[in-house]
Amino acid sequence: MREWNQGVRKRREEKLRTIRGETRKAVSPHQSWGTPVWKKESQTDELPWNRPDSWTEEKKKHKWASRLLIQSFVAFALLSGVYLVYQSDAPTSQAAQGWIAEVMQRDFNFAGVALWYEENLGGSASILPAFQGKSDSKGDPGGVKDWVVPAAGTVHRPFREGERGMVIRTAEEAPVVAAAEGWVIQAEVVEGLGKTVVVRHADGQETWYGWLKEIRVEEKDWVKPRQLLGEVGSQGEEALLFFAMKRGDGFVNPADVIPFDS
Repeated sequence: MREWNQGVRKRREEKLRTIRGETRKAVSPHQSWGTPVWKKESQTDELPWNRPDSWTEEKKKHKWASRLLIQSFVAFALLSGVYLVYQSDAPTSQAAQGWIAEVMQRDFNFAGVALWYEENLGGSASILPAFQGKSDSKGDPGGVKDWVVPAAGTVHRPFREGERGMVIRTAEEAPVVAAAEGWVIQAEVVEGLGKTVVVRHADGQETWYGWLKEIRVEEKDWVKPRQLLGEVGSQGEEALLFFAMKRGDGFVNPADVIPFDS
């Protein structure tokens, strides 16, 4: 029994020696297990949060994906709403159908957006067509095309140097229309001019319409050429309209760009 135990111990020691010998052969004491992590980290001068294409890029991708998801949801909601409106025969739905059809056919108002941007945020939004090639205050007075006469009548008092505008004799309550497309920046009572409408045009010029009996537009309205602004009032025994054109900080002669009847 004793000899048997010694034989078992001997065989176990031989197996242990064999295993240790194979391990030493497989892994040389001079063999490297690979570059340590801390050495890999020191191979670059950039810190992890400064390296390009790192976690910041992942956040950008995630933000872009979230924005795309929201836009897709909003587009789907709008499309569903339009579909439901056109499936209904209710009076309100029919009115909404007409409004949607009118909006889809209308040209986008770049000039109006540009003037709103300039008025509220300052500067000019050069990316918008209305401000591309915009003339300055000393530029061509014909910067706005297709000027029209604001009211049918004759020139009662022409523009004079040092004055602000001209006076047009017309019929009482005659319609007063916008001389060109633009943005209503003022529609109120002005000292010396009574009820007055001021329209700013895409090239920066302004047209003033004074002595009105009634005002038919509101401030921040966008008006087209020949769109009704109000009616002519009376000054004493005559129906007169004050009309002026402002460029930059000064007033200029409207007759230089608008063909008035003498």
